[in-house]
Amino acid sequence: MEAGNAIRIVRREESLRSVQKEGTRIRLLYENEWAELLATEVEPGNSIGSNDFWGFGAVHLVVEGGLLLHSSDSSILLLPGDSITLGRGKKYRISNTTSSRAVIWSLLFKKPEQVFDPEASSRELPSINSGPERVEGSRTAQTRREKKGGEL
Repeated sequence: MEAGNAIRIVRREESLRSVQKEGTRIRLLYENEWAELLATEVEPGNSIGSNDFWGFGAVHLVVEGGLLLHSSDSSILLLPGDSITLGRGKKYRISNTTSSRAVIWSLLFKKPEQVFDPEASSRELPSINSGPERVEGSRTAQTRREKKGGEL
């Protein structure tokens, strides 16, 4: 194997760390100087907010459970497969109002000049500097919400 094509480990045993407080657990899966990838578990009746993500711009993907996102101008129900972008400094709270644990994967952008580029994706996604805006994850989730009037 050529040296330029060799597989190398970027970080060994340094990447996986977690922060746990009552009802939530945030696990750092990967980080570098410009981004962090987190897995967050939110127990029923608990919530996390923009301060828990250090005010960075973020793309959040709901992996498991249902969550309600509250910002100063709106509230949005999020179900598995839904993703949402939130700009740097945007104040918000994500609440688990269901009876089961919810899991969110989050990609945080640490540098202010970073912008989520919707043109780089095969789907039309909103800019990281706008928000909150939701990107529908699946037609099934949308149909479920429509049948129940937007609620779980």
